[in-house]
Amino acid sequence: MKQGALIPVALAVALVLGGCTGEKKTDTPASPPAGLEKTVERGPVKVTVRLDKKEPTLADRLRLQLEVVSDEAVKVTLPPAATELNSFGILDFTTSQAERTRDGKVRQTREYVLEPFLSGKYTIPPFVFTFAREGEPEHKLETEAIEIEVKSLLPEDAQNLDIHDINGPVDLPKPPNRMPAIVLGTLLGLALLAGAWSFWRNHWRPRQSLPPPRPAHEIAFDELRDLIAENLPGSGQIKTFYQRLSAILRHYIENRFGIHAPGQTTEEFLSWQSRHADSALERRHQLLLTQFLKHCDLVKFAELQPSEAEIQKTFDACKEFILETRVQEPRDASAPTSTSATHSDAV
Repeated sequence: MKQGALIPVALAVALVLGGCTGEKKTDTPASPPAGLEKTVERGPVKVTVRLDKKEPTLADRLRLQLEVVSDEAVKVTLPPAATELNSFGILDFTTSQAERTRDGKVRQTREYVLEPFLSGKYTIPPFVFTFAREGEPEHKLETEAIEIEVKSLLPEDAQNLDIHDINGPVDLPKPPNRMPAIVLGTLLGLALLAGAWSFWRNHWRPRQSLPPPRPAHEIAFDELRDLIAENLPGSGQIKTFYQRLSAILRHYIENRFGIHAPGQTTEEFLSWQSRHADSALERRHQLLLTQFLKHCDLVKFAELQPSEAEIQKTFDACKEFILETRVQEPRDASAPTSTSATHSDAV
């Protein structure tokens, strides 16, 4: 073949090889969102319902958030807490303070921590919000229901699983010879004792003993007096008053009985009490404590507005619990006796 005829063939082979080595670009599909979100808007109010997991398992905890954004002149009332979620266990919920957004609107959120009881399909029911401008009739806004499915932790063929046969007996290993370690440990202990005795004999000097720690009830009474002096109910801060009062009693229980009450929710603490009937608390004190904590939770989480008499009664219950369970000493005449002297104008 002539040299001129080889040139077209070489060019064709080069084009084919060049096409084979080129990389084909593909678009990577965006990953689907992890959770669910639905928004409903009516007039000056917009409500967004968010769920952090789209396909949770039975071991997951779900976070459900309700976000409402409205004009500043519109008053929005959130739905009653936890009345629509009886299909789930409610581990916790919080309601934020209203805050102003960059575009001049008002934003408020409520968040639930939910726990499914069983696997299967669940429905997050609609939530009903009411809103109105001052002097105008009230309107309602209802969110959409959300369908989710809670996955089981067992495989789909769990019903076909079988238990393996029991393994045969296994020979126990021969116990090691511990005598050298015992002898060495004894000698080392004797050497440490001899060194400690020598140091004590040559260097010990009398030291001033530390004062004993303050009794738990004295600390609690000081905190109650400080709380009364702030007159929180008189300035409309009833919820903050109940939060402080509940914290004072929880820290007293921890200091007095060694029960870690401040880090537990009310349900966790009361559940612990029911499982430890032989604890240091008497039955009457357990009932008094249960009523006190549940009433405080209604004010802190369910937006209950107590009367002045109920505030005084709750304060007296806290003081009575501390007085009756304190370390018995000569009667402390300095215990705070009333809240009326400092917040008689409480709601």
